[in-house]
Amino acid sequence: MSITTVEFIVFTTIGLLILLNAMLNINRYKNDTINVVIKNWSYNKYFFITFLWGVFGGHFFLGSKKPILNIFITHWEIPPIALAIIVIIMILYGRKLPKDLIIKTKYQVLLLITGLLYGHFIWSQRHEEFIQFTLNN
Repeated sequence: MSITTVEFIVFTTIGLLILLNAMLNINRYKNDTINVVIKNWSYNKYFFITFLWGVFGGHFFLGSKKPILNIFITHWEIPPIALAIIVIIMILYGRKLPKDLIIKTKYQVLLLITGLLYGHFIWSQRHEEFIQFTLNN
């Protein structure tokens, strides 16, 4: 798949999410936007969302020069598999939480930072300093 196709898919998806959020923001119902729904989910049983948000931030936007363990250089599949296992464990644990429980902000911040560190050091992009994309005309 060409980079142009991937960019089109990513920009279209982001654009549709922004459009949907704008439509939800001006309808007659209160607190039904995407960001409010995701925030409410992450305060209880789906607290793994905060962790994943940090992982994706560290994975896409940061990136260490070298992995924390050299095994990740040759076995690139270990970090995403480990991430899937961690998230499944978090989901199973979250299902056992009481419905009225709200995760405290300090734990949300801890989840976010832990995810950021995982995405940065364990599941890092490890790109070159700067990648310049050329546009196909």
